[in-house]
Amino acid sequence: MATRRFIYPKLSLLIGITLLAAFFRLYKIDSLPPSAGYDQAEYGLDALAILQGERPIFFPTNLGREALFSYLVALSFPVSNDYPTAIYVVSAVIGILTVPAIYLVADEMFSTEEGPMVRWGGLLAALAAAISYWHLSWSRLGMRAILVSLFAALIMYFLWQGLRTGRRWLFAACGFFLGLSMYTYQSARAFPALVLFGSVCVWRSRRSFSRRDLLNLALIVAIALIVFAPLGYYFLTHPGSFSQRVEQTLVVDSSQALSAQARALFDQTVRALLVLNVRGDRDPRVTIPGRPALNPFLSLAFLLGVGVSLLRIRKPLYPILLVWLVFMSAPAMLAQYGTVTKRALGAFPAVAMLIVVGLLVPCEGIRCWVVRRLPSLSRISTIALSVAVGTGLVYTMAATYRDYFVTWARDSNLFIHFEAGLSAIGEYIRELPPEERVYVSPPPPDHPSILLLSDQREGIRGYNGRACIVLPARAEHGVTYVVVPGEDKNSLNLLPWYFPEGDVVGEGPLYYHEPYFLAFRVPAGAEVQVDPSHQLAVNWDDKIKLLGYDLDASTYKAGETIHLTLYYQALSGMNVSYTTFAHLWGQPNPATGGPIWGQDDTEPCRRGYPTSSWDVGEIVVDNLEIPISAEAPSGDYSVVIGFYQWPSLERLPVMDAASQDVAENVVTLTQVHVSGRK
Repeated sequence: MATRRFIYPKLSLLIGITLLAAFFRLYKIDSLPPSAGYDQAEYGLDALAILQGERPIFFPTNLGREALFSYLVALSFPVSNDYPTAIYVVSAVIGILTVPAIYLVADEMFSTEEGPMVRWGGLLAALAAAISYWHLSWSRLGMRAILVSLFAALIMYFLWQGLRTGRRWLFAACGFFLGLSMYTYQSARAFPALVLFGSVCVWRSRRSFSRRDLLNLALIVAIALIVFAPLGYYFLTHPGSFSQRVEQTLVVDSSQALSAQARALFDQTVRALLVLNVRGDRDPRVTIPGRPALNPFLSLAFLLGVGVSLLRIRKPLYPILLVWLVFMSAPAMLAQYGTVTKRALGAFPAVAMLIVVGLLVPCEGIRCWVVRRLPSLSRISTIALSVAVGTGLVYTMAATYRDYFVTWARDSNLFIHFEAGLSAIGEYIRELPPEERVYVSPPPPDHPSILLLSDQREGIRGYNGRACIVLPARAEHGVTYVVVPGEDKNSLNLLPWYFPEGDVVGEGPLYYHEPYFLAFRVPAGAEVQVDPSHQLAVNWDDKIKLLGYDLDASTYKAGETIHLTLYYQALSGMNVSYTTFAHLWGQPNPATGGPIWGQDDTEPCRRGYPTSSWDVGEIVVDNLEIPISAEAPSGDYSVVIGFYQWPSLERLPVMDAASQDVAENVVTLTQVHVSGRK
């Protein structure tokens, strides 16, 4: 009965702590973070692919990603059409579940200790996790790495209880979660070493190793391999997929000298060690730049916990906590890109337990000293120590709320960090009529945030309005241009000239007091008004037609730049991205032996709208710049243009009025005079 009387209050407190964790992780989850950033949108697109029938074991895109988190996101999408919120809620729920999981492993591992560690250790570890800024920020970030903390706690819980009780099903459960953890994030690959070390520590403390222990370990390995088998087969049949992301981020570079590699490894290790207590991550998308993962109170408790563990290294609990910390922080020490706190999330349950060790063991030591030396003050000392610990935890809770929901939330650049503007573009496009033609400038239409929020709308065309503009000859069903004026100041000035019937009909959310995007709509039936100052009719292989050009001047000085505008029209679909060349030809150039004194070779629209994207009938108004050599002598020069295919340099044939090839496959637009050196 005494045990039951103690269990019920603990259960009630655990429920309360879990609800506190839920508040922190779900409060304002629909607006903070403000929208789906690049990585979060990638998970959303993965989830849509799963809902559309795909069943990937591993996602090869973006250097390769484990699939479990995307499957969980897929389960949430049928419940909510608000994709960003659904992604963040999945992450938050995982973060919430991690709190009772940490309670389980801490309560189990502390059960071998005495005094307050047994009674309150698990609850305090759960509370530290619930109010931790480090875990809170990653719980709300919509990234698959948040799964690692949960699996670390579950794996070690079943392992420790299995080693303590010998029950086979616990070892099987440990193996199941160990195998499943391989589907979470790369840092989970350190779990097998942690399981082995934990087992050895317990066997060593018992001073025995039996055949039953070997069978239990074999059971863990067998179950883990069975669960891991589909992913393992994928890695075997897709060489490089297992290590591609690791190799891309590894801090050491085999091409460098050994001393340089050692220095890089040392610097990254120091960075990883300091991130908890001294100097935090700098990425403003995940934290207040420079804020340590632990506040001063938790940091002091953590350092005390490490010290206590070193002093008690002979008991299996403490070396396991220390090795857990080191093993699961190793990915952060070995990788140079990305945030340290993300790669160290597997160590978070150990950090929470070391914080508890640092709080309870010294407090219990002080209390026992007072009881022995000053027994009359024993009650007062107990109350004072409890108040000190409670005050520190309340301070932690208040600081976490302030730092996340006030300080970090006020960063106006979160709008850009999480691609809120691009998500708003996707949402706007999603509401347009399905037959509407849509152009976006300058963001790429295949950006994950646009794709996800537009419900993967097909046919969105993107161009770089800073270099060109793309115009349908006739708006059959209406055309909408979505333009970001902060990045493209040309399109909205030019569109009214080409489509006088069009008008701005929509705008995006405010960013620095201005709409992030404006939507210019061309009504159905409107025809483009294109009138180049110099009209021509040149045909490249019945694929591209030159309607004419604009030239900013007819005379130049050596060293100046010729500004040339070309008006193209697509005559047929092309599956090749041709390169445009615009050259200034004159007498032979002594430096090259050829006639070129200036050139601009680029894919149309500065690679922002390649010919392989052109639709039949579309008009592309492209701006080129030909820098004139400062050594150009005075005289008359020819401005010539053409197309070629890279890397063969084979030119696209030019046809004259009689549909015959033109020599050299170049088009001479005009002659200009250059005043050059004498």
